[in-house]
Amino acid sequence: MNRKTILILKYLMDGNPHKVTDLAGYLKLSPRLVRYELEEAYAFLEKEGFPLPKHQGSAGVCMMLSLEEQELLKSRLASLSTYDYVMTSSERRCIMLLLMLASGDRPLTGQYFADQMSVSKSSIDKDMILLKADLEGSGVRLESRVGKGSSLEGDEWCIRNLGVRMLEQHLNFSGLYQKQKGQESADMVERYAYKIFCDETLPGLFKIMQEKEKSSDGKQLAYDSFRMIVLTLAVMLVRVRKGRGLSNMPSSMFLVKTTNEYIYAMQMAKGIEGQFGISLPDKEICSLALLLISAEYVTPEPYLKDNWVEVQVLLDCLVRNMSKEMGIDFTRDAELYQSLQQPLGSTVFCLRHGIPRTNPNLSEIKREYRECFNALMRVGEKMQNELLRGISEDDLAWLTLPFCASAEQQKRSMAICKVAIVCMHGVGTANLLREAVSSRFANIRVVATLTFADMEKLEGLGTDFIISSILLPSCTLPWVKISAIPTDRDWENIGRMILKYSVSKAVPSAPPDIFRDVMDVVQRHCQIDDMDKFTAGLVSCLESNGLSIPMERIQPSLPSLLTPDKLRCHQYAANWEDAVGQACNILIESGDATEEFKDSAIYSVKKAGPYVVIMPGVVLVHGDIGKGVRRLSMSMVTLKKGVCFHHPSNDPVQLVFCLAPIDNWSHIHALRGLLNLLEHITVQTLCKADTPQKLYEYLRESGESLCS
Repeated sequence: MNRKTILILKYLMDGNPHKVTDLAGYLKLSPRLVRYELEEAYAFLEKEGFPLPKHQGSAGVCMMLSLEEQELLKSRLASLSTYDYVMTSSERRCIMLLLMLASGDRPLTGQYFADQMSVSKSSIDKDMILLKADLEGSGVRLESRVGKGSSLEGDEWCIRNLGVRMLEQHLNFSGLYQKQKGQESADMVERYAYKIFCDETLPGLFKIMQEKEKSSDGKQLAYDSFRMIVLTLAVMLVRVRKGRGLSNMPSSMFLVKTTNEYIYAMQMAKGIEGQFGISLPDKEICSLALLLISAEYVTPEPYLKDNWVEVQVLLDCLVRNMSKEMGIDFTRDAELYQSLQQPLGSTVFCLRHGIPRTNPNLSEIKREYRECFNALMRVGEKMQNELLRGISEDDLAWLTLPFCASAEQQKRSMAICKVAIVCMHGVGTANLLREAVSSRFANIRVVATLTFADMEKLEGLGTDFIISSILLPSCTLPWVKISAIPTDRDWENIGRMILKYSVSKAVPSAPPDIFRDVMDVVQRHCQIDDMDKFTAGLVSCLESNGLSIPMERIQPSLPSLLTPDKLRCHQYAANWEDAVGQACNILIESGDATEEFKDSAIYSVKKAGPYVVIMPGVVLVHGDIGKGVRRLSMSMVTLKKGVCFHHPSNDPVQLVFCLAPIDNWSHIHALRGLLNLLEHITVQTLCKADTPQKLYEYLRESGESLCS
């Protein structure tokens, strides 16, 4: 953790509210960088088990700690140390060589490099051999021609990604952003990186990005996305100036042109032309739009881009598989579903469109959260999901942190540890420790207090670990030694033992899954007149027999939502807005939603554009979660004549699905059923159905294939 983050924590420890602008003044940082440092501070506090600061509206951020917690935090901060990795001279030269080569200049000779770095040509020749080996498999190759020199060749996307990665690693971006101008670094590699890619462009790019944020509904980019876009633009401008433009683009380029992000990209291109006199070709503008689409914001918005239905289903599969892999029931954490939507949607989008991403914290995440990172990697390999094809370690690192946060929270709040307390002599000391430990940790159950001589009595008690006032070198159970009168450090060590040894418990059988399986069987063989009453009755029956079914965790199937009264056949619509309105009206008439939901759904289509058309002839619309929604519901309308949603390849639309969601989770089983329906029954077949009952039969048939 860096010094700025430590200073912020020290300011917050006084218990008073602090505004971001005040913290920015204390630290002489921009508010954007303060928000970034606050994220680092929150991650540290959560990892160490401290209460997180609370946002008190306009008053600012306030962290309330007890005196004991304050002293413990001070002690923990004092023990932290920072370090800098020192590169060898050969590593420095290799980085500088890559920086010069990635600038896209003419082929450069070994003697030119030697003169630039004041070393012998033989040293450069050795470095070139190392570089060629390092670049293997990267999509970039180092080509050397006798008498002409060396250059980087290969896919332009890969070369630019290489340049961006080097800038991320070797530029003090926060310092440059704060000063808004160049700075003379003591590090030679940083000086080269700045001189080659940033010297003439960085202040102008900061200005263009700030204008972009003002024009995009005031949404402020997250720090990592802001940095990525600025550095990508810096590399792009250098490459374009040298005639190294993009030669190919994803096939979805025309779809990109229908988005708001393409409009923002065009505005930024005009700003670039005004600032630097560089006219960006259309392919470069499209690549910038793709980058903007994949960006994350300080206040995340629901991820509503292409593949969004598949992303929702993938998210649920990912959470369930991680639950099995790590032995932690992540499906109970509604916040996890919310926090995963943005990074997962962004990852899928970037993978689909070939946008390379780097995670500057990859090494730290792999080191500090190794268990979760490796579990996620194994899950990805097992799932073999097409949306995750080509996923990199950088992408996995973005997805790891939400799972880590959920795991830590669950371990603290839910895990019950069976603990034995052992002392050298007499049970009196052990009983005193028992009272102290029990009052301190609500999730510790003391199963035995005994002396060292009686430790054989622990057999069969299922003890998770031992708290002892003496060393137990021959003990086979996990143990932690503490003082007879525990210190703050002792309490901290016990807390770590809880986190470490409470995860061995297997995930309990999930009652909502059992409930869903029963519901699927019933719906395949019965038509239910009142689904709400049936659901409530079944839940009551199961709970009376010892199975707790949280109502908010139930995922209804597609046939249970799209009952005949929610289906309409052969309707006429004047345009896309009329078609969406008809689908919403079904839910309004049934009392499931209000007019506010209809307004929200129409606005969502305008905002998302053609991405709501999920396949040829099919649109799935929805509003904001819970906005005008009384209960989870769906409707379906088939049209006599298709309407245009302005999709470049999937118009006209004849099949309209409408979803009224209440949260991020409960509709996912129905979405899985929807994808299965469209996979097994063609759009033409569904649109030919002349009665709601016939449509419902198709829904039930597809439901049977999903369960078989």
